[in-house]
Amino acid sequence: MPAPRLICTLGPSCDTPEILISLKKAGVDVFRVNMSHADLDELKRYIDIAKSNNIKIGIDTEGAQIRTKITDKKAIYIEKGQRLKIYKRNKNLVNSSALSLYPESVNHLLKETMLIRLDFNGALILLENITNDYFDCRCVSPGLIANNKGVDIINQELDLPDFTEKDLKALKIGHENKIEEIFISFCKSKQAVLRAKSIIPNAYITSKIESKLSINNLPEILQYSDCILVDRGDLTREINIMDIPFAQRGIIKMAMNTCTPCYVATNVLESLIEGSLPTRAELNDIVGTMEMGATGIVLAAETAIGKKPVLCAEIVSELIHRLYMHQNGLLFADLDRNEITDQDMRVWLNRITINHGDNMS
Repeated sequence: MPAPRLICTLGPSCDTPEILISLKKAGVDVFRVNMSHADLDELKRYIDIAKSNNIKIGIDTEGAQIRTKITDKKAIYIEKGQRLKIYKRNKNLVNSSALSLYPESVNHLLKETMLIRLDFNGALILLENITNDYFDCRCVSPGLIANNKGVDIINQELDLPDFTEKDLKALKIGHENKIEEIFISFCKSKQAVLRAKSIIPNAYITSKIESKLSINNLPEILQYSDCILVDRGDLTREINIMDIPFAQRGIIKMAMNTCTPCYVATNVLESLIEGSLPTRAELNDIVGTMEMGATGIVLAAETAIGKKPVLCAEIVSELIHRLYMHQNGLLFADLDRNEITDQDMRVWLNRITINHGDNMS
């Protein structure tokens, strides 16, 4: 198996050359552009930054998923029993907080009596009537609906395309710029892998396992993919959250049996999105995941929108190093190692020193 890799997600918290260089120094191998949140102009900007700073980026497709679109992008709270209109067109809507679904091609797949979950922990609605312009729904379980969040049809599989139109344009841009790291979201079968490789023949394909179909077709996905990624977040939308620890173990084991590299993502260092320090459970989870056989860790919101993207990368890199030392009986061979640069974390690690003037350094 190859050496462990660390992948981080690009976003507002790390889109300057200075931070990107710091992340690369901290051990990041690939910088992922998530097309579910980035537009094509942003992709081009990231490519320019990557070329200027000699960093490797990858394109993560939107894939076969449904997302919410809200006109003014403000979250909407829906009460139980409240009626809700989901408009069929997400362009030229003038209503404040008008809700529609993306991609629009999903509209012809929706039927009356469908139960729809809007956002991961959001409102559950019942589709009761379909008009020419909108779907008339009733809320059966209250919740908050935010913009650009995942949508699930309860207990039903919709036949969605593997790639959106934006994905295909992004892959073409990637091919023109010699980008070969491609992440396929909601990969359902070998067909998605073959389609991506038809656009970028030399692509290194990481297929994301985040649906029941991904699990059901895992043997063939492993056969055709260069790598897989267990997305614990989106996978929870389709299987019981209590099954996630065992799904992770089973998927990693199957990947190991076929010598296919496997990454794990979601809630890796969730505490550091808003906080200053990681939890002990998060550190243990990272080490446990690597001990299971994972060959890489993916940081998502932690680096895209988190307060301390560089610290997140440093922590994962350090844990990978310490696991290697532990497995080779050398854990305490470099007690003076001091790779963490974040001040709060250094204090927590007892790495801080006090000068004679009582100033911390």
